Parts: sequence; structure tokens; C-alpha cells
Amino acid sequence: MNSLLAYVVILLILILVYIRTTKIKSTQKEYFVLNKSENVLGISLSFYASGMGLWILTSPAEVAWWGLGYDVIGYAISAATPFLLLYFLGPKIAKLTPDGATLPQFIQIRYGRKAQIIVSLIAIIYMSAFLVAEFASINFLFPSIANVSGLRVMIFVGVFTYTYLKKSGFKASYVTDKLQGVAIVVLLIVLFSIWFSQNSFSEIISYSKQAGLTTFETFSLKSALAVILAVTAAEIFSQGYWQRTFSAKNETTIKKASLISATGAFITILLIGVAGDVGAGKGLENPTLSFIGQLELNIFSSILLLSLCTLLVTSSIDTLENAISSTISLDLIRKGPKEAQYITLAIIHFAIFASLYVNNIFSVFLLADLLAVCLVFPAFYKIKSKTKDLFLLIPFVFSLFTVFIYRYMFIDLSMNPGGVFIPTDLYGLADLNTFLIGFLSSTFATLAYNKFSK
Repeated sequence: MNSLLAYVVILLILILVYIRTTKIKSTQKEYFVLNKSENVLGISLSFYASGMGLWILTSPAEVAWWGLGYDVIGYAISAATPFLLLYFLGPKIAKLTPDGATLPQFIQIRYGRKAQIIVSLIAIIYMSAFLVAEFASINFLFPSIANVSGLRVMIFVGVFTYTYLKKSGFKASYVTDKLQGVAIVVLLIVLFSIWFSQNSFSEIISYSKQAGLTTFETFSLKSALAVILAVTAAEIFSQGYWQRTFSAKNETTIKKASLISATGAFITILLIGVAGDVGAGKGLENPTLSFIGQLELNIFSSILLLSLCTLLVTSSIDTLENAISSTISLDLIRKGPKEAQYITLAIIHFAIFASLYVNNIFSVFLLADLLAVCLVFPAFYKIKSKTKDLFLLIPFVFSLFTVFIYRYMFIDLSMNPGGVFIPTDLYGLADLNTFLIGFLSSTFATLAYNKFSK
């Protein structure tokens, strides 16, 4: 596919997304959240589109290439569990924070200002890592499937997303999600139809077995459980999901949309994981392209794939840009849309610049995941009653200290690539023991503090 055609396709998709936002009129409040007006279909599509970034075409396939059966299934489960957690927590928090736009606003009401700042900072660290990773994925993936400059595509995406977010904020992100959600589902169905047409069922079974899909080992199970725990805890602090939860019409809408999105995310990641295993069985040497590398691309299928990549990355990036700027504006500096516009512009510049120097974004993700795991239980334990900042801060600090002691005393730091602070095992993967100690110690400290404070 020549570069001119590729740029035309990318710009055409971005222009179509932008056109969808031109007639939007939003109030100051709608820059951050909609007024409990959205139905099941809209919230479901928005949940799915905002969560399914460019990473879905590479990470599940890479995990499958390196891992075994538990890794593939565990990664698919981890894509669904944040929505399942929203099923239980979303309606309660939306009811308790009727004018809310972000999770830290609920934290401030229940715990206090200091707790709100801690939760906001951890959410910003995680979402910033995710945003940088998405831009870095552009720089890696787009040149691999078309003769284009990754930096130019990053700039295109940054300019277009900023243009419509500056004008309408969250409302623009939500409205485009519905378009992007439908298009992403259709394009995935078409591309998987092409993939299935190129592989018989018996070949899929045979190649995936060779790659270890039907092999289940203890170390693989531990890695899968670590990913499920880490991703679930971190994603529940992703403010893009909470903006959509607070925008839902009622409790039933949140629950139905959560279940639909969880099902869609699980099926999507599982299918791409299985396809990644097939690629490994076929002997593809690039783990990241283990799925895409199997597609015999002609002009038609190349346009479809490039369109899908553009929609995936745009839907994820505009969500993260608006979610980060909303969190900083509403929860840290407590300002309005005008300040959020400048923050969004700064975030885009930072993310593009940082993505050019990314060597190991996985380490940043793991650190953010660990912070979230240590915070998730105390943050939601007092969901129905008010308490003080210390109820959240003491368990959080105690669990971090416990994790530090564990890794300092029981981890071979000369062999472990993560050292004291990054929760990796000897293979550089997520270490289940570290995450479990963080979660269990924060749970213990929360329950103990609750008992003694009475």
C-alpha cells in the first residue's frame, strides 16, 4: 500500500470523525459529563470503543505468542472484569454522587480532600501511561502496515482530537464513540472473516496447540491471575469509564451496558489471542504482529485494517485526553472548561514527545497497576458512609510499605529486572505474589483500622 493512499485513508477517517462533532452544542457541564441522559446502546458502544484501543491488535497476540492457555484466557478476562466491577459499583457511586463527573469527586465526599488528591494522582499516572502507550503504538504499528510516518500520524490524531475536544469536551468524545464503536465492531467482523477464510478450523486447532494454547502450567496461571488483579484494579480508576457511568440514564442502564461491554471485550481479546497463538504456531517471528502478520493484505483489506487502526486509536486517545484533563481540572486545580482546554493541549504535546522515547512502557503500567491494587479496597470499602482521609491513606501507605519490604527481603534483586519498585517476576512479567501482598495487606489494614477506629 503506497504512502499517499495510506495518508488519504487516515485523514478521511479522521475528517469523518470530526464532522460527526461539528453540530454538537455543549454546556459547561457537558464538557465533563452528560446529564444522566444516555441509554444502554450509547453507553455500551462508548464503553467498548473507549476501552478498545490500538493495543488490542498487538498485546493479546503478543501475550499469546509468549504465553500458554491460562495467559490467553486470563488476558481476555482482564479486559472484561473492569466492566463487571462497574456493574456492582457504578450504580451505587452514581447514586451517591448525583452531580459527579469523576471518581475522585466521590472519594472527596466520602473521605476528604487529601484522599481525593491521592486517587486523582494515581488515576492520572495510569491514564498518562496508557495515553503514551497508545501514541507509541501508532509509531510502531502504522509504519508496519503502511508506508507512512508514525510521527505524522501521531500529529494528525493529536490535532483532530484536540480540535473537537476543545470545542465540546466529553460530549464530543462520547458522540464519536458511538460512531467508532459500530465501525470497530463491523471492521473486526470483516477482518476476522478474512482471517477465517485463510485458515481452516483444523489448521487453527493444530497451530494453536503447537503454540501452547491447550497447555496449562502453574506459572502461566500465576501470570494470568496477576494480570487480572492488576488490570481490574487499575482500570476501575480510569476516569473515562466513570464519566460514562455518571452520564447513564439510570442504574439499569449502567448494569446492562457493563455486561454488554464486558462480553464484547472478552470475545474480542480472546479471538485475537487465539489468532496470535496460530501465528506463533505458524512460525511468525514477530510476537507483536502475530495476528496482523497472518493477513494476506490486498488494497481492500489494507484499507480496512488501516481504517480500523485509525478508529481504535482515535477512540481511545480522545477518551484519555479528556479524562486526564477533566481529572486535573475538576479534582486537582478545581477549574472549568477553559483551563481544561489548555491542559488537553499540554497533555497531547507531552504524550507525543514521551512516546518517541518509549523503551519500556510496560514498567510504568506495572507500577501504576501496583498503586491501584494497593488502593482499590480502601477506596471502595466505605462506599455507603463518610469517614476521614486516614481511612484511605493509612491502608494505602501500609500496603506500599509491606510490598517494599517483601521485595527487598525475598526477591533476588540481582536477577529480577523490576528491582524493588517494579512488580515483575524473574521473566519480567507481572509478579502475582507482589500484587497479592499489596491487595491483601491493604485489605487487612482497612479492616483493622475500621475496627479500631470504632
